[in-house]
Amino acid sequence: MSLIAVGQIVNVHGIKGVMKVKPYLVNTPDFKGLNPLTDKDGKKHFEATLVGHQKDCWLVAMKGITDRTTAENFKGLELYTEREKLPQTKENEFYHCDLVGLSVYQDNNEFGKVLRVLNYGAGDILQIKTVQGQTLELSFTKANFPMVDIANRKIQIVLPEDVKGRLK
Repeated sequence: MSLIAVGQIVNVHGIKGVMKVKPYLVNTPDFKGLNPLTDKDGKKHFEATLVGHQKDCWLVAMKGITDRTTAENFKGLELYTEREKLPQTKENEFYHCDLVGLSVYQDNNEFGKVLRVLNYGAGDILQIKTVQGQTLELSFTKANFPMVDIANRKIQIVLPEDVKGRLK
């Protein structure tokens, strides 16, 4: 069983234990299909119900958590579900966990590895550790990464001219 992070509890909402969850998924899921949600280790289990939205967060009630004080203990916790419960990705759509660890190639030469996927609100950014040991962050666009091969665990990179000058 492999787990995929679907969101992170960022705050509480009101006094009845409702939590604000920053989603990692593009579309708001039917939590009934994702339950039970777990922590990273799969040790804590949560039955979640989507009760609303606030800005870019889901408002989620967790079974058994009925007060603000208890809910506050879970701030910062990432929520996971079994991969099999998530829909298949479409063409040129990827789960972040599928990108992390991919070998990065430039002109058929090994360039580095994807360390993580970041998103500060303007789109996904791949953080790459080069074979020379440098760390590079680059927008995850078709122009920068024209080929992603999840099955063979590799991705092709085309460095923009301004980035080439910064790498030594």
